[in-house]
Amino acid sequence: MPKETRIPENLELDEVIKTAESAVPEQAITNVSEVSVVPATELNDDEICVAIKEDEVPETVLKAVLWGLAEEQASLRDLRKCKGKEGKDTSFISLKRGTLLKYMSDTLIQKQALTGASGGELDLRSPRFREVFKMFLNIISDTFDEVKIPVEYREMFFHALSKNLEGWEERAEKVTKAVVLPRSII
Repeated sequence: MPKETRIPENLELDEVIKTAESAVPEQAITNVSEVSVVPATELNDDEICVAIKEDEVPETVLKAVLWGLAEEQASLRDLRKCKGKEGKDTSFISLKRGTLLKYMSDTLIQKQALTGASGGELDLRSPRFREVFKMFLNIISDTFDEVKIPVEYREMFFHALSKNLEGWEERAEKVTKAVVLPRSII
């Protein structure tokens, strides 16, 4: 038969709550019902709240969200390690961290979609860039036709151009790496 628990008559509920909160270290919280809600006034210094409140560009908001998720997953990793050392089951914590990592990857994919697949960098060897480059060469060729440049001069021009373009990707990559982009693009 289970032992009967007697509740003292002069028990103060606030005192029991304070005692329970001080007895449970912050890292021991693994259940949502054990977490208290933070008043909104304390959220003014949260990067995500500030980014949304200031109506930042989507890239900045997503970066703030990604940072927040990264902080939380690191916290869960530390909690899982701590509980593992104590010999406690960490599967629930691992599941929560895995979910956060999935959200992080989804957020990163969204950020890349906003800035371009290469994270804002110009991929000079991509098929898309090659098509744009061909378009410019065709514009030059059409301009030769428009101003009635003889075919032999056009051929001389494109022959010399092809020699001058050897290794252009490496030279262009050096130039583009030297360009500092504004933070909103990165």
